[in-house]
Order: sequence, then structure tokens, then C-alpha cells
Amino acid sequence: MKRKVLMLLCCVALFVSTACGSNPKLKDGKEVVASLKGKDFTAEDLYEELKTQYGYNTMLTLIDNYIAEQEIETTDEIKESAQEYVDYYDSLAQSYGVELGEFLANYVGVSGIETKDEFLDYMITIQKVSMAIEKQVMSTLTDEEIEEYYNENYSEKLTVRHILFEIEESDENGEKALADAKARIEELNDTDADKVEDKFIELAKEYSDDGSASDGGLISDFMRGTVVNEFWEASSKLKNGEYTKEPIKTTYGYHIIYRVSDSKKPSLEDSKEDIKKELANKKLEEDALLQYDAMNALRDKYKLSILDKDLKDSYNEYLDNLKEQKENAEE
Repeated sequence: MKRKVLMLLCCVALFVSTACGSNPKLKDGKEVVASLKGKDFTAEDLYEELKTQYGYNTMLTLIDNYIAEQEIETTDEIKESAQEYVDYYDSLAQSYGVELGEFLANYVGVSGIETKDEFLDYMITIQKVSMAIEKQVMSTLTDEEIEEYYNENYSEKLTVRHILFEIEESDENGEKALADAKARIEELNDTDADKVEDKFIELAKEYSDDGSASDGGLISDFMRGTVVNEFWEASSKLKNGEYTKEPIKTTYGYHIIYRVSDSKKPSLEDSKEDIKKELANKKLEEDALLQYDAMNALRDKYKLSILDKDLKDSYNEYLDNLKEQKENAEE
């Protein structure tokens, strides 16, 4: 497991720097960690070998994990989210008939973890590093970016019910889905005005192909930009208590939409933190290299100084490669 390697490297570095512990020492003061006939292996030997094999990646992991610990508090929400991952992968391991550690090593690519507690710690750390990156990107956003995103994506909130008729492969032109949708609209047209919503709920439960069918097709408090444009435009043109008189086609199929209610557009001030999170994640999704820039900025913030020449050379090479990738991506 990477974490065990990190602990071992920390321990070796500590031995080298403090000469603590009761291990025997050679005449030159070097600490012996193992010995066999004709050869003593010192802490320095072990450190150099570990540095060669794991040093650069291990060093960055140590640094980034420490930064994440400083930047992000471990909340109950983080613990609960990490526990969900643990439970999920543990159940998968059981279904394969293997121990969790074996499953993670062979199927997930995370080696060395043996217990659920170790995996929980690992997942908490992974989440905190991700959140530290998100937080750093959020800190770079300008007021202009935030306001522009607000104007383009934030609106009044609508609550609707809908019935979705998916277009099946055998219904290449969508004729059957369209006909089914029109038939349900006719049923609504024949319903008394004060009973339309109840009828709509009944039809959604019976006919809708959407996951919201069991809840009567309910979609609550959504804004422009969170649903496909055709769905938003149709919903926003309705009055509360009205439904679409013609099926609305989207990439998902044909919809009938019944508007339940609306609420006012939230203020920019009240929305700012949500917008910053949304924008940061949007930027991270669009730019695969941004997470590395964010982590580099955090290392600069904590005044990273690499004293070992080999590790420093490796880190500088990493920075040069990252710069080259960015330049290539911009071309």
C-alpha cells in the first residue's frame, strides 16, 4: 500500500536525521537496519533505494496529503461519503468471494490495503485532496466570472411533473413514442380542471420511462441550465397548473410537462458559494491539467522547498513536462 510505503519512508528519514532508536551503529555513526554475513545495510542505503524506486511520487503524496489536512477539515459528511465507498467496494469483494484488500489490488489498482479501516482512511484522504484542489480553483475565480455565470445559468426555480416516452430502437422515427404521448394528452384534456394534477400523477406512474415515474414525474426546484434547453423553455412558458398541449421532444424522447409551481430567482450574494463550486468543477472537467496547476499553487502557498537534489531535479522535470503539456494543449 502506498500509505505503508510513505510511513516507511518517513521512518527512514527520521532515523537518518535524528539517529533515534536502539539499532546498532557502524563506526562512522551510520545506523544498521539489516545485517548478513559480509554486509551491513544502513538506513542511508534503505533511504536511497526507496528514493530511487518510490521517492518522487511518495514525496508528492506526502506533501499533498499534508496540505489537504491543513486545508480541509474532516467532517461527518466526508466520513459518511468515504464509508459509502468502503461499503460499496467491500460488497463487491464479497460478491467476488475475495478479501477487500485482494479485490482492491487486483480490480481497482490500490495495493497494500488490508482492512476496511485502512481503506476508510485512504478514501477520506482522497476526498480531502480533491476538495483542496476545488477550493484552490475557487479562490482564483473573479467577480466578473461569477456574475457572468450567474446571469447565464441562474433563474427562477420551477417545479414540474413530466411523463417521458423514450424512443426505442424499433421506433426509429419516434412515431410510436409521439403517438403514445399524444394519447396521454387527450386523456388529460378529458379530465376536469381540478383533477388534472391527480390524473397526471396517475399517468406518470403508469407510462413514464423516467426514473421520477414512481413520484408522479416530479422534478423539484430546477433552474435554467440544469435541464436540457427544450425542457426548460417548455416549462418556463407554462403557467402554474398548466400542461403542454403538444409533446416536447428532447434528446431523451417525448415529454408531457405539467407545471406545479415556481419561486423567485435567488440573489447573486446568496448564490455565490454555489456558483464558485459549480464553476470550479466545470473548469476542472474542461481542463484535465488544471488540477495539477491547482496543486502546484497550493505547494507554493505552503512554501515547498525540496532539499534533496535528486528529488528536486525530478520535481523540476515534472514541472517542465506539465508546462509543455499545457503549451501543446493550447496550440
